[in-house]
Amino acid sequence: MNNKSNAKLYITMGIILLLVVGFIAYKNVTKIQNYKENGREVECTVTSVLQGRKGKQTVEAFYTDESGNQMTASVIRNQSTYVGEEFTGLVVPEKPEEIYCMPAKSTQMIVYCVFGAFGLTGLILIICGIVSAVKNCRKCYF
Repeated sequence: MNNKSNAKLYITMGIILLLVVGFIAYKNVTKIQNYKENGREVECTVTSVLQGRKGKQTVEAFYTDESGNQMTASVIRNQSTYVGEEFTGLVVPEKPEEIYCMPAKSTQMIVYCVFGAFGLTGLILIICGIVSAVKNCRKCYF
């Protein structure tokens, strides 16, 4: 009886893990693609940096839009920054109040490897659950 419930638990946890990792990876990839395809490069200057817990920064910067207006926006910087720093970011028409800076290729590779590892773990859990259920079922018949 215990092996049967373990099999169900493994399969359930594997499916949940695959669904969560798949959803997060999908959202991440679509966001990056949206900024690559639809984003417009803008020159930005950091106006404020608030330090949060564990080194997380909340950053605001200003840029000049196509009309020549100065816009203040929150920044997704993907690295440490300081007030007065100038950088190039991407702005999409549907979110002019958000500036996005592409992460480094090495950072993207690390994130994809982590997603892959969690996805592989989910698959292994499902396979272990199926194998456990099959073994348990064989014991019933012999």
